[in-house]
Amino acid sequence: MILYFSFFGEITFWDEFQRRYNFIAVDYLIYTYEVIKNINESYPLPILISLMLILVCTSIFIIYRMGYFRDSFESKTSFKVKLIAALPWVFIVTISSLFVNNKQADFSENRFNNELAKAGIYSFFAAFRNNELAYKEFYKTVAENEAFGTVKAEFSNKGDTFINPSKNEILRNIKNSDSLNFEQRPNIIFICIESLSGKYLNTLGSELNITPTLDSLANQSIFFTNLFATGTRTVRGMEAITLSIPPTPGRSIVKRKNNAGLFTIGEVFKEKGYDRNFFYGGDGYFDNMNTYFGGNGFNIIDRGRVFYWTKAFLQPEPT
Repeated sequence: MILYFSFFGEITFWDEFQRRYNFIAVDYLIYTYEVIKNINESYPLPILISLMLILVCTSIFIIYRMGYFRDSFESKTSFKVKLIAALPWVFIVTISSLFVNNKQADFSENRFNNELAKAGIYSFFAAFRNNELAYKEFYKTVAENEAFGTVKAEFSNKGDTFINPSKNEILRNIKNSDSLNFEQRPNIIFICIESLSGKYLNTLGSELNITPTLDSLANQSIFFTNLFATGTRTVRGMEAITLSIPPTPGRSIVKRKNNAGLFTIGEVFKEKGYDRNFFYGGDGYFDNMNTYFGGNGFNIIDRGRVFYWTKAFLQPEPT
């Protein structure tokens, strides 16, 4: 079933994206409700699935009639002989998993040739494993010099001065318009709640009365009424809150490799003398949160670490 489904699925995927399965296909698997509903509107799924089931049953029947199942399951070959025969295949699979990647199939300057050289099912699992999508292949870009020129012109109009004007970087000194006022040092807590849409807050028009504390904070704080989510999951919100970036292609930076040592909002708090603590009610390894926040200077307090944190910071010192 997997072989037939992959074969026919690849045809439609190639027709849409002109490539083998990639992270877009992985997203389709994860967000099945939206995707299946859309596919069902575009293709006659009952007919297609029925045809594939007929092909599966026909294949099994032919293999059965040819006696391959009987030869396999009634074989008197000893386990030792089977093990010796299996070892080379186990070795090949292990080496392939550790050292072979889909990018090694790229042998040409022609993208179509490279994609045709790959295998669909392997490409799907490779995309699932790597969690990345090539930005320049799917998004319109401009030359790096042009991009920095545009951004620098925007900042220059606001009075900022660049530390290295000749380099492609935007490290700059920002003129503080409130320099005559005393700096405020409030207690700051980011509350990140999964699936809490604006429709649940009375402050944003709801009549459910289920968020009275959050609604009361709205009247005592800087409250944004024109704020939108940056993606489909909570890790996208964490990415936006901590890094101040728009949605990125592929998987969230929170879940990617090499995501430590970034310039997060935690660095700003550190410069101002704040402690940086990440509290999570469950196990922080979920969604790679402990790795991300820990690797960017936050103290981790989750279900497995709360005792040590409270022991160190909350209990009174002995007299």
